[in-house]
Amino acid sequence: MAAADAANAAMLAGIVGSGLLGGLYFIFSFCVMQALNTQPPATAIHVMNSINEAIINPPFFLIFMGTPLACCYVLFRCVKEGIRSPDHTLAASGALLLLVGEFLLTAFVHVPKNDALARYVVTGSGNDATVWAKYFTSWTRWNHVRMLASIATSALLASALSLRGARLSAGGGAGTAPLMH
Repeated sequence: MAAADAANAAMLAGIVGSGLLGGLYFIFSFCVMQALNTQPPATAIHVMNSINEAIINPPFFLIFMGTPLACCYVLFRCVKEGIRSPDHTLAASGALLLLVGEFLLTAFVHVPKNDALARYVVTGSGNDATVWAKYFTSWTRWNHVRMLASIATSALLASALSLRGARLSAGGGAGTAPLMH
């Protein structure tokens, strides 16, 4: 596969993957977490722990790990070729946003929160409510951030691809011209 074809594939994978991640985080922020918060704290904790175990599966990991890898490649190509046009700027910005605002945020905020919740032993006391309220508030707030970062990444990468196409058309480029031209 030529570098241009790989870059085009990475750009498309980044658009689709970040859109899927944004949708997943949207559902969690506005449906799953809200529904869990209507349950008794012990139930919410148990169900959230079950969700955190169930989500560790091949289709999720394909998107969760594949999208940042695609964005790494897009960012690498932008930097290697030099950020010389608006489409380069949009592509690099989108890729970097996904890496920091979704992937690193998950690794350094959500995973530790999920691990701490998994270690917590439900007691049936008022402490369960305190633990759940703190987890729910912080986890959901940060989930909004990674949702917005993922959605914005999809929009930035799609805009970059559109601008690239317009730039190549105006310059007479056709076919499968390189992502970074």
